[in-house]
Amino acid sequence: MTSVCPFANTSPSDDVDVVCPKKSDPDPKDSETNESKDFSPKCPFGYDSHSFKLGPLSCLICQALLFQTSKCEPCSHKFCKACISRFKDCPLCGADIERIEPDEDLQTIVDRFIEGHARIKRPQVVMDSTNEASETKTVIYGDISFDRGTFLVQQAMRAFRSHNILSAKSRLIICAEDIREQMERLGKNSEFCSQLGAVLGMLGDCCRAMGDSSSAVTYFEESVELLSKLPSDDLEVMHTLSVSLNKIGDLKYYDGNLQTARSYYSRSLDVRRNAVKVHSNIPSQTLDVAISTAKVADVDRGLGNEKAAVEGFQEAIKCLGALMVDPKDTSLEARRQSVLEFLYSQLTEAGSVSV
Repeated sequence: MTSVCPFANTSPSDDVDVVCPKKSDPDPKDSETNESKDFSPKCPFGYDSHSFKLGPLSCLICQALLFQTSKCEPCSHKFCKACISRFKDCPLCGADIERIEPDEDLQTIVDRFIEGHARIKRPQVVMDSTNEASETKTVIYGDISFDRGTFLVQQAMRAFRSHNILSAKSRLIICAEDIREQMERLGKNSEFCSQLGAVLGMLGDCCRAMGDSSSAVTYFEESVELLSKLPSDDLEVMHTLSVSLNKIGDLKYYDGNLQTARSYYSRSLDVRRNAVKVHSNIPSQTLDVAISTAKVADVDRGLGNEKAAVEGFQEAIKCLGALMVDPKDTSLEARRQSVLEFLYSQLTEAGSVSV
């Protein structure tokens, strides 16, 4: 399934469906709001939300920030542990890898860099019991823009595409914590719910890739809960909501819980049908409806309801038969043909190819 545009013009993997979050308004409670809102952060290492430059804290294999930094011996080149563990020779210099050792010092630098990236430090005076300022001061971080969230998601997506799932999950957890912190301070609004729903969906993908179905379902369900409360005319939000519902359905299907799987598939189908009503001129939405219809039909067959299954497959074929695809959009046409082949094969098995 083709993903809707994720953060900041990055290209998502086929397994990660995300919503493009919107930049949050500055915190009106911050005394430095007026001074910081126009500030454009420049990272000294070249990491920002508008480019994909590799910096000195990057792993050259996954091209994301180092995670569980490990050093090859004897050449001393450094990579993510999960990345370098797949190699017998150093991918940078070609030397035989005799052993791999953790580099905790460099990892500490990376972690500190992530904590401070796209943030400003603000001193906070601690009041004692007499309400007088004490000499103790702490430093708190304040986001100066949404660049931090975009940056974290970009790093996570790079790691995910390179199958460094633990790294991706770690970055996404930080991003989710940031958004929850903003929600606690400023209250829940549609932008925060959209952002958090997107990130939780990606966390669900990470858990699913790691084989942790239970945690994946938990993340997807929380994503669904947040996105279900948002306006139904937002195409990207509705797409991500339907994808999360389908992924829960898939996990239930693989567990053999067909009735529950059908419930989630049906909910996804309802969301996609409503989206088509609002955005009837977008061919990909019609394709999504056909896919969800096929999923429901497939479960009906598994439940022994052959008549409903055949009707569902036929409905999906009609839907795709009426779909007009731009000849230049070869990717969408390829998907349409692939789904049609599946649908016809299902009807052939049922002994019915009528439309």
